[in-house]
Amino acid sequence: MFRSRARLIVPLLLVLLSSAVYGQKGLKLDYTVSLSDPSTRQFHITTDIANIDQPELRLSLPTWAPGWYTVENYFKNVLRFRITDANGKVLPMRMVKKQTWSVNTKGIKQIRVDYDYRATVLALNQAKIADDYAFFTGIELFLEAEGHRNTPANVHFKVPSGWNLISALRETSDPMTYVADNYDVLVDAPAEMGKFDLLKYEVEGKPHYFVANPAGTFSHEKAVKFTEMLSKVVQADSKMFGGLPYEKYISFYFFTPPESNAGGALEHLNSFVAFAPNGDIATPEMIIGTAAHEYFHLWNVKRIRPAEMWPYNYAIENETPLLWVSEGFTNYYGVVSRYRGGLSTVESFLNSAASAAAGVEGNEVRNYVSPANASVSTWAGYDTPVAFGISYYTQGQNLGALLDLSIRNDSDGKYSLDDVMRTLYNDFYKKGRGFTTEDMISIVNKLTKKDYHPFYEKYVWGTDVPNYDEIFGYAGYRLNKTTQKVADLGFSGRFRDGGILISRLEEGSAAQAAGFQKGDIVEKINGKPISFGSLQDLGGKEAEFTIKRDGSEQTIKMVVPTRDVERYEIVSLPTPTAKQQKIRDGWLAR
Repeated sequence: MFRSRARLIVPLLLVLLSSAVYGQKGLKLDYTVSLSDPSTRQFHITTDIANIDQPELRLSLPTWAPGWYTVENYFKNVLRFRITDANGKVLPMRMVKKQTWSVNTKGIKQIRVDYDYRATVLALNQAKIADDYAFFTGIELFLEAEGHRNTPANVHFKVPSGWNLISALRETSDPMTYVADNYDVLVDAPAEMGKFDLLKYEVEGKPHYFVANPAGTFSHEKAVKFTEMLSKVVQADSKMFGGLPYEKYISFYFFTPPESNAGGALEHLNSFVAFAPNGDIATPEMIIGTAAHEYFHLWNVKRIRPAEMWPYNYAIENETPLLWVSEGFTNYYGVVSRYRGGLSTVESFLNSAASAAAGVEGNEVRNYVSPANASVSTWAGYDTPVAFGISYYTQGQNLGALLDLSIRNDSDGKYSLDDVMRTLYNDFYKKGRGFTTEDMISIVNKLTKKDYHPFYEKYVWGTDVPNYDEIFGYAGYRLNKTTQKVADLGFSGRFRDGGILISRLEEGSAAQAAGFQKGDIVEKINGKPISFGSLQDLGGKEAEFTIKRDGSEQTIKMVVPTRDVERYEIVSLPTPTAKQQKIRDGWLAR
């Protein structure tokens, strides 16, 4: 379903600003995003500021996007930056630090800031203008009037004739004007314009939207099935927290490769943006896992936020030891919500917990880097992995399951990790504050009437190996470990154009000796399209790989070696006790 929003809007005048969100007092902010000629690959941004009552005003652009922990310095894309007064007179300005401008506003009530913004990269933390669509998130384009972060703003759009428009911001009666309650809301809202597929559906009486680009690549039937699946996740999470914290929700999907390392998916305040394989390859089942993860971020990190990120400081890195909670617990609850929504089996749920344990214990780095330290160090290599690293996503997912079972056991099944998350939401987010590690420990201690400082010292700040059999034993399970041989391809990468784009090639590997190179796209194996199963079945066999290199097709033959890996499986104890069965029933309750 398409919803056309493209129409002309009345040109903005400094002396006649829209009043959709203002009262009579305080700064007035109006932002206008104009796109007159997509071929220029430039937005024109106008920021109108009125009711100024201070001798100096500082304006700044963010250096990074929350959720994507790399410094970007968005000023690098700004052209023709100029500030004028109400009469069009150019005002002098000073750049007092990178991406921050100071303007003398003594005796000046109104100013206008104009600039063009180059949008040439399709990525989670970048803006893109193509011939038939444009996409951005506010973090890239919009200036902050420093000292006025809580001031509401209007956002106006001028788009090419015939283009559609959808924004995560709050709608008004004018389809080309949206509202942001404050700067944090303003910059956390993606917007897409142009040609795309749009499917609207309702969950718990609230509108939800599925946006797919390129148009026509992900079939309507697939879109309907995906939204039905996501609706079950939404309902499961809503039940856990007691309702949905938004007026509308949007899932922005690009069924095409990203144009930088910033691929995957990224959460926003009432939306998420995700990249997926080409729509002919992608299926609802393939993308629902990422969607469930991003959706749970609505609560965890967008609202339940580490104290170091409350409020956000957009000018510098916001380092915190709690990303193992913000991302790792979100990994855990992404699995939980799919299970509770009836989208996965008990076996699949248990396999996910076992896989998280394997992901930690099978990585040598776990002996050196704790979940807390991995969280702090993320800025060193978020989208370019460091040489010796471990994922706090996996560490946190593993600890989420272990902490959940421990709380259930120590409270005799009365409480769980759900109660920790609800307490963080109600007692911290709703009271306008972030949380610390000590806050979490206090909550768990209160629920269990036990001291969890040793748990955190050993497993969060430390690198001790948890007693898996004891903790999984609380629910009548044990962690079974076996060794199996798997194919050792010697290269890794991401899906692109129906194949695997090789981004890493192991030094001294059989793949390197056979002639594979970074940048090759592996399109077929033994004449058949790539699949995860076809890769796993290659160990010890000779295979013919069809690759594309510099636009030409080649074949490479290689005997694929094997390597031993530890496989983890959660299995039931022969005769669980009554308490173990009680804990298990609670853990597996839908």
